[in-house]
Amino acid sequence: MRINLTVLVSFTILISLFLVGCGGREFTKTPLDNYIVEFSNEPSFSVIIEDMDVDGTFFKTYKHLYKVIRNKKDGTPYSEISGWKEVEKDFFWNNENNLGMTVLEKDEEGKISKTASPPGYGYVGNSRYGEWRSNNGNSFWAFYGQYMFMSHMFGMTSRPVYRSHYNTYRSGGYYGGRGYYGPKTGSSTMYGTNSAQTKKSRPNFFQRRSTKSGWSSSRSRSGGRSRGFGFGK
Repeated sequence: MRINLTVLVSFTILISLFLVGCGGREFTKTPLDNYIVEFSNEPSFSVIIEDMDVDGTFFKTYKHLYKVIRNKKDGTPYSEISGWKEVEKDFFWNNENNLGMTVLEKDEEGKISKTASPPGYGYVGNSRYGEWRSNNGNSFWAFYGQYMFMSHMFGMTSRPVYRSHYNTYRSGGYYGGRGYYGPKTGSSTMYGTNSAQTKKSRPNFFQRRSTKSGWSSSRSRSGGRSRGFGFGK
Protein backbone atom coordinates (compact mmCIF):
# COMPACT_ATOMS: atom_id res chain seq x y z
CA MET A 1 0.00 0.00 0.00
CA ARG A 2 1.45 3.36 -1.09
CA ILE A 3 0.98 6.56 0.88
CA ASN A 4 1.40 9.96 -0.74
CA LEU A 5 4.34 11.60 1.05
CA THR A 6 2.94 15.10 0.65
CA VAL A 7 -0.36 14.06 2.17
CA LEU A 8 1.40 12.32 5.04
CA VAL A 9 3.55 15.38 5.84
CA SER A 10 0.54 17.69 5.66
CA PHE A 11 -1.44 15.40 7.97
CA THR A 12 1.44 15.31 10.48
CA ILE A 13 1.69 19.11 10.50
CA LEU A 14 -2.05 19.45 11.06
CA ILE A 15 -1.96 17.02 13.99
CA SER A 16 0.97 18.90 15.51
CA LEU A 17 -0.80 22.24 15.17
CA PHE A 18 -3.94 20.75 16.69
CA LEU A 19 -2.04 19.45 19.71
CA VAL A 20 -0.26 22.76 20.24
CA GLY A 21 -3.51 24.65 19.89
CA CYS A 22 -5.13 22.41 22.47
CA GLY A 23 -2.24 22.83 24.86
CA GLY A 24 -0.89 19.41 23.91
CA ARG A 25 2.35 19.77 25.83
CA GLU A 26 3.48 16.63 27.54
CA PHE A 27 2.83 16.78 31.28
CA THR A 28 5.90 16.09 33.37
CA LYS A 29 5.38 15.00 36.94
CA THR A 30 7.38 16.77 39.62
CA PRO A 31 8.93 14.91 42.56
CA LEU A 32 6.08 16.31 44.64
CA ASP A 33 3.52 14.65 42.38
CA ASN A 34 5.40 11.38 42.77
CA TYR A 35 5.41 11.75 46.56
CA ILE A 36 1.64 12.22 46.56
CA VAL A 37 1.26 8.88 44.79
CA GLU A 38 3.96 7.12 46.82
CA PHE A 39 2.52 8.22 50.17
CA SER A 40 -1.14 7.99 49.21
CA ASN A 41 -1.81 5.61 52.11
CA GLU A 42 -0.03 7.80 54.66
CA PRO A 43 -2.42 9.66 57.00
CA SER A 44 -0.18 12.74 56.86
CA PHE A 45 3.27 13.81 55.66
CA SER A 46 5.23 16.89 54.61
CA VAL A 47 8.11 17.62 52.25
CA ILE A 48 10.66 20.40 52.77
CA ILE A 49 13.17 21.72 50.22
CA GLU A 50 16.44 21.00 52.02
CA ASP A 51 18.78 22.15 49.25
CA MET A 52 18.81 23.11 45.56
CA ASP A 53 21.46 23.33 42.88
CA VAL A 54 22.14 24.07 39.21
CA ASP A 55 24.79 22.17 37.25
CA GLY A 56 26.15 22.81 33.78
CA THR A 57 27.11 25.81 31.66
CA PHE A 58 25.32 25.50 28.31
CA PHE A 59 22.99 22.64 29.22
CA LYS A 60 21.65 23.08 32.73
CA THR A 61 20.52 20.43 35.18
CA TYR A 62 18.23 21.61 37.97
CA LYS A 63 18.10 19.65 41.22
CA HIS A 64 16.30 19.55 44.56
CA LEU A 65 17.12 17.77 47.79
CA TYR A 66 14.15 17.10 50.06
CA LYS A 67 13.55 16.44 53.74
CA VAL A 68 10.52 14.16 54.06
CA ILE A 69 8.57 14.10 57.33
CA ARG A 70 6.46 11.00 57.93
CA ASN A 71 4.86 9.42 60.99
CA LYS A 72 5.56 6.10 62.64
CA LYS A 73 2.63 3.85 63.56
CA ASP A 74 2.47 5.45 67.02
CA GLY A 75 2.18 8.90 65.41
CA THR A 76 5.75 9.98 66.18
CA PRO A 77 7.19 12.04 63.29
CA TYR A 78 10.59 11.24 61.81
CA SER A 79 12.58 12.76 58.97
CA GLU A 80 14.58 11.34 56.09
CA ILE A 81 16.64 13.08 53.41
CA SER A 82 16.06 12.16 49.78
CA GLY A 83 18.78 11.86 47.18
CA TRP A 84 19.19 14.66 44.67
CA LYS A 85 16.20 14.76 42.30
CA GLU A 86 16.30 16.39 38.89
CA VAL A 87 13.46 18.85 38.33
CA GLU A 88 12.16 20.91 35.42
CA LYS A 89 13.57 24.41 34.91
CA ASP A 90 10.26 26.21 35.52
CA PHE A 91 9.54 24.19 38.64
CA PHE A 92 13.03 25.00 39.96
CA TRP A 93 12.71 28.75 39.49
CA ASN A 94 9.15 28.81 40.81
CA ASN A 95 10.62 27.47 44.06
CA GLU A 96 13.71 29.66 44.11
CA ASN A 97 12.52 31.42 47.28
CA ASN A 98 11.40 28.24 49.04
CA LEU A 99 14.65 26.88 50.48
CA GLY A 100 13.84 25.43 53.92
CA MET A 101 10.10 25.68 53.29
CA THR A 102 7.44 22.98 53.32
CA VAL A 103 6.31 22.70 49.68
CA LEU A 104 4.04 19.68 50.01
CA GLU A 105 1.85 18.71 52.93
CA LYS A 106 -0.99 16.33 53.67
CA ASP A 107 -2.71 17.13 56.94
CA GLU A 108 -4.57 14.74 59.23
CA GLU A 109 -7.85 15.61 57.50
CA GLY A 110 -6.42 14.36 54.21
CA LYS A 111 -6.13 17.82 52.64
CA ILE A 112 -3.11 18.23 50.36
CA SER A 113 -1.34 21.54 49.80
CA LYS A 114 1.55 22.29 47.43
CA THR A 115 1.80 25.90 48.60
CA ALA A 116 4.92 27.03 50.47
CA SER A 117 4.57 27.25 54.24
CA PRO A 118 6.98 27.46 57.21
CA PRO A 119 8.44 24.11 58.31
CA GLY A 120 6.51 22.48 61.14
CA TYR A 121 3.37 24.58 60.79
CA GLY A 122 1.46 21.41 59.98
CA TYR A 123 2.02 20.24 63.57
CA VAL A 124 1.56 23.58 65.31
CA GLY A 125 -1.81 23.92 67.03
CA ASN A 126 -2.25 20.15 67.32
CA SER A 127 -2.79 19.35 71.01
CA ARG A 128 -1.36 15.87 70.48
CA TYR A 129 2.12 17.36 70.07
CA GLY A 130 2.19 20.53 72.16
CA GLU A 131 0.47 23.62 73.47
CA TRP A 132 0.51 27.40 73.41
CA ARG A 133 2.50 29.00 76.22
CA SER A 134 3.07 32.62 77.21
CA ASN A 135 6.19 34.55 78.14
CA ASN A 136 6.33 38.30 78.67
CA GLY A 137 2.98 38.69 76.99
CA ASN A 138 3.97 36.69 73.89
CA SER A 139 2.18 33.44 73.09
CA PHE A 140 4.35 30.84 71.37
CA TRP A 141 4.12 27.15 70.45
CA ALA A 142 5.89 24.59 72.64
CA PHE A 143 6.12 20.87 71.90
CA TYR A 144 5.64 18.44 74.78
CA GLY A 145 8.74 16.83 76.24
CA GLN A 146 8.51 13.62 74.21
CA TYR A 147 8.21 15.68 71.02
CA MET A 148 10.84 18.29 71.87
CA PHE A 149 13.06 16.92 69.09
CA MET A 150 10.56 18.35 66.62
CA SER A 151 11.70 21.86 67.56
CA HIS A 152 15.16 20.95 66.24
CA MET A 153 13.73 19.08 63.25
CA PHE A 154 11.87 22.18 62.09
CA GLY A 155 14.35 24.81 63.27
CA MET A 156 12.01 26.25 65.90
CA THR A 157 14.59 26.52 68.68
CA SER A 158 16.09 29.65 67.14
CA ARG A 159 12.88 30.78 65.45
CA PRO A 160 9.86 30.13 67.69
CA VAL A 161 6.34 30.12 66.23
CA TYR A 162 4.35 32.98 67.71
CA ARG A 163 0.61 32.64 67.89
CA SER A 164 0.02 35.96 66.12
CA HIS A 165 2.03 34.75 63.10
CA TYR A 166 0.30 31.39 63.08
CA ASN A 167 -3.14 33.01 63.28
CA THR A 168 -2.23 35.19 60.30
CA TYR A 169 -1.22 32.08 58.38
CA ARG A 170 -4.41 30.17 59.21
CA SER A 171 -6.85 33.04 58.70
CA GLY A 172 -5.22 34.79 55.76
CA GLY A 173 -6.03 32.25 53.08
CA TYR A 174 -2.45 31.03 52.82
CA TYR A 175 -2.95 27.32 53.37
CA GLY A 176 -3.47 25.77 49.96
CA GLY A 177 -3.69 29.24 48.42
CA ARG A 178 -0.53 31.32 48.49
CA GLY A 179 2.83 31.00 50.14
CA TYR A 180 3.38 32.32 53.64
CA TYR A 181 6.88 33.55 54.57
CA GLY A 182 6.12 35.32 57.82
CA PRO A 183 6.62 39.03 58.55
CA LYS A 184 8.96 40.93 56.27
CA THR A 185 11.76 43.17 57.55
CA GLY A 186 13.32 45.16 54.74
CA SER A 187 14.25 42.64 52.03
CA SER A 188 14.37 39.76 54.52
CA THR A 189 11.52 37.41 55.41
CA MET A 190 11.20 35.23 58.49
CA TYR A 191 11.12 32.03 56.41
CA GLY A 192 12.37 30.88 53.03
CA THR A 193 15.50 31.52 51.01
CA ASN A 194 15.57 35.23 51.88
CA SER A 195 15.38 34.75 55.63
CA ALA A 196 18.27 35.52 57.97
CA GLN A 197 17.92 32.07 59.57
CA THR A 198 18.26 30.27 56.22
CA LYS A 199 21.33 32.31 55.30
CA LYS A 200 22.86 31.45 58.66
CA SER A 201 22.00 27.73 58.65
CA ARG A 202 22.87 27.00 54.99
CA PRO A 203 26.10 28.90 54.19
CA ASN A 204 27.20 26.25 51.67
CA PHE A 205 24.14 26.89 49.52
CA PHE A 206 24.73 30.63 49.30
CA GLN A 207 28.44 30.20 48.63
CA ARG A 208 27.66 27.70 45.87
CA ARG A 209 25.02 29.97 44.36
CA SER A 210 27.36 32.96 44.28
CA THR A 211 30.18 31.06 42.54
CA LYS A 212 28.21 29.07 39.95
CA SER A 213 27.54 30.83 36.67
CA GLY A 214 24.57 28.55 36.06
CA TRP A 215 22.53 30.38 38.71
CA SER A 216 22.78 33.95 37.48
CA SER A 217 22.75 33.23 33.74
CA SER A 218 19.80 30.85 33.95
CA ARG A 219 17.82 33.24 36.07
CA SER A 220 18.37 36.20 33.76
CA ARG A 221 17.16 34.25 30.74
CA SER A 222 14.21 32.65 32.46
CA GLY A 223 13.12 35.70 34.42
CA GLY A 224 13.07 33.25 37.30
CA ARG A 225 10.71 34.49 39.95
CA SER A 226 8.74 32.36 42.31
CA ARG A 227 5.04 32.57 41.50
CA GLY A 228 4.30 31.35 45.01
CA PHE A 229 6.22 34.19 46.67
CA GLY A 230 4.10 36.07 49.19
CA PHE A 231 4.33 37.65 52.60
CA GLY A 232 2.30 37.81 55.75
CA LYS A 233 1.10 41.28 56.64
